[in-house]
Amino acid sequence: MIKINLSQNSFSNLKSDKKTFVPDTKLKPESILKCLDFAQEMAYGNGHHKSQSFGGKSHNRKPSEIFINTFQGKLAELAVYNQLSNLSLHPDKRPEFDVWGKGKWEDCDFTLSNETVRCSVKSTKFFGNLLLLEKDKYNEKGEFLETEDLKPRAYDFTFLVRVAGVKNPDSKTYLNSNNIEVEVTGFLSHEKFLQVIAEKQFINKGTIVGTPLIVDNYYIFAKDLADIKDLKL
Repeated sequence: MIKINLSQNSFSNLKSDKKTFVPDTKLKPESILKCLDFAQEMAYGNGHHKSQSFGGKSHNRKPSEIFINTFQGKLAELAVYNQLSNLSLHPDKRPEFDVWGKGKWEDCDFTLSNETVRCSVKSTKFFGNLLLLEKDKYNEKGEFLETEDLKPRAYDFTFLVRVAGVKNPDSKTYLNSNNIEVEVTGFLSHEKFLQVIAEKQFINKGTIVGTPLIVDNYYIFAKDLADIKDLKL
């Protein structure tokens, strides 16, 4: 893994090999439309999505941001689900499309092997090259703290998915499913995450990664993630 000088406040001049975006998952137009409907309901309808955004608790997102994050995130979940299924690592259930109210949320995107293996899916734009995990959401054992019942639990695998073609529409008429491209970039195992934590591999609050981070984030480069085809249970 490539380490970063944590005293720097910008990644703009970081000289490291970037992982080329290579779309590898074709989603059906009807599946993309279902993700679109879900995102619109969560952002503009009766759904509730946490106001905090990826990167910090103090940022209240606009509906347009919630739409983009939700649409992109749900596309990512479908892509991982499809690839896991193709590898005969069948998730216990399909991605969730129920619209929940305030006070209820998912803390696990997938489970495998009769709910004994927990998986999380993170998404970013196609040009992103970092998997970022908010430092204050995990304890020293790598367990996620913001579970629905507030009992810390680890993710066995955290996937990064990069997505191109997601925009904030005024109406569904903008959508051309051929413009949506998805890459299951790779995954971080819990064992590797513990290594990241032990090595204090995090980016300080205020570091510019496109925009300034609002909180400290653990990081790993996209090119250092394991390939989903190498996932073993």
